[in-house]
Amino acid sequence: MGASGSFARVASDRERADAVRPPPPAPALPPPMSPFPGFRSLLLCLLGASLLSAAADDERRPEPPRIPEKEFSAAALGVTPGSAAPVTAALQKAIDHVAAEGGGRLTLAPGDYLLGPVTLASRLDLHLSEGVLIRLIPRGDDFPTANGRHASLFSASLATDLRIGGAGRIDGGGEPWWTAFRSKELTLRRPQIIALERCERVELAGFTSINPPNTHVALRLCREVTIRDITLEAPDESANTDGLNISGKNYLIERCRISTGDDNIVILTHSAADWPPPVCEDFVIRDCTLGFGHGLSIGSYTGGGIRGLLAERITFDGTTSGIRMKAARGRGGLVEDLTYRDITMRGVQNPVFISSYYPKEPRSPELDAAVPVTALTPRWRDILIENLAVTDSQNSLTLWGVPELPLDRITLKNATFATARGARLYHAPGVVLDNVVITPQSGPEFDVRP
Repeated sequence: MGASGSFARVASDRERADAVRPPPPAPALPPPMSPFPGFRSLLLCLLGASLLSAAADDERRPEPPRIPEKEFSAAALGVTPGSAAPVTAALQKAIDHVAAEGGGRLTLAPGDYLLGPVTLASRLDLHLSEGVLIRLIPRGDDFPTANGRHASLFSASLATDLRIGGAGRIDGGGEPWWTAFRSKELTLRRPQIIALERCERVELAGFTSINPPNTHVALRLCREVTIRDITLEAPDESANTDGLNISGKNYLIERCRISTGDDNIVILTHSAADWPPPVCEDFVIRDCTLGFGHGLSIGSYTGGGIRGLLAERITFDGTTSGIRMKAARGRGGLVEDLTYRDITMRGVQNPVFISSYYPKEPRSPELDAAVPVTALTPRWRDILIENLAVTDSQNSLTLWGVPELPLDRITLKNATFATARGARLYHAPGVVLDNVVITPQSGPEFDVRP
């Protein structure tokens, strides 16, 4: 059944044209046109705005790293492949040498390298040639630690102009770490493959990462970041193996393939006293393929604020979730100005999922009472999802707000769902469905409460 004729009013041609112009201050909302008691419809026509923002997104690209065009051979600096012993000290010495020379490209020749954690430097291009295989040293009592956790394979803090590229492969050897985690043997957090904090002008390109002990790539409060043409893989049962775990400002992520055991891509943020809100701003994610994993996620920590996301031409195939936004009272914040368009999903358990109750919703929306709104109450607004095709999936829409701050200013446009179950819209009076068709195998198309 098409939702446009059910309980969401469709914008007329005149209204679509008017939406391109700046709206008058504080307009009066039209009366709701809904047969469901208590469910009001807010007309939010974002088509013109989304086209304008798309043009701006095409023009706004992250600044590339500024790295001197100087070449350094890792082999010439003592980093040779094929040794049964780790090359950690030799590679760290080579990185430090390049940094002392003012920066440049450090190239690893094809071959196998057993490597422990190293610290990267500013103005460094670490190039993993085709045929390179880097293997993280195995778990053991002597595994290096830093900042109260097992150290990550590649890390940097406050660095600028940093690139990791090439067609090489990185194997984190994660299975022993996952086993130890499940059996509660670990007292420290597991190592990540790449962990960068407060870095600027970063590029990750071309390489493949498999089987990380924890997250593949964690970028915390970084700026001007480009991630393109990388492949991230881990078994779907591997614990906490996020693909891209990111926060900061001005990201471009394109042409990546990610199948992993947790979020394929997740934007999340705590509050940061020295970063005025929104802490996370301006993300473009496009032309990516996401396999098993928890989808393209926001949250569950959103207290620092997130503004400005364009996600387009994304394929989800067998993910647990597709478009996923999650927060809860006490860990929420303002998430706004998000556009998802030209999205294809196959075999996705929860194609569109927005919840203010992470990690678990109440058994029924009527069972939860409103509480006072605070700065950490989840807020979702000005969200547009358009040109979405969902097939062979379990659920369709789950949009679940809290009673004290219902979901508002969320629009779905030109979407089809062939799923086992219909939509659930709870505490979501401000949702507009324009040409949305849901075809469940059983049950009603829509469950709207209260």
